[in-house]
Amino acid sequence: MKDRLRLTFEKDKVADPVVCQMAKQFDVTFSIRRANVETDAGWMDLELQGDDAEIERAIEWLENAGVQVSPAGGDVLAG
Repeated sequence: MKDRLRLTFEKDKVADPVVCQMAKQFDVTFSIRRANVETDAGWMDLELQGDDAEIERAIEWLENAGVQVSPAGGDVLAG
């Protein structure tokens, strides 16, 4: 399964390597599609691939880590 997500980071989470930690902890891969990260806030659109249950666990983990997770819009890259 593929899932396109928008991750929104508040100031206290911008510098944390949460996406890397998520990929190490769960059997998922990710592709960053778009991002805008600054010192006080940021967002990232990524495509998450893996088993449905593992993706759900990874999303729950991100939310518990203080990252806002929502569905992302269309892809900016032709594929």
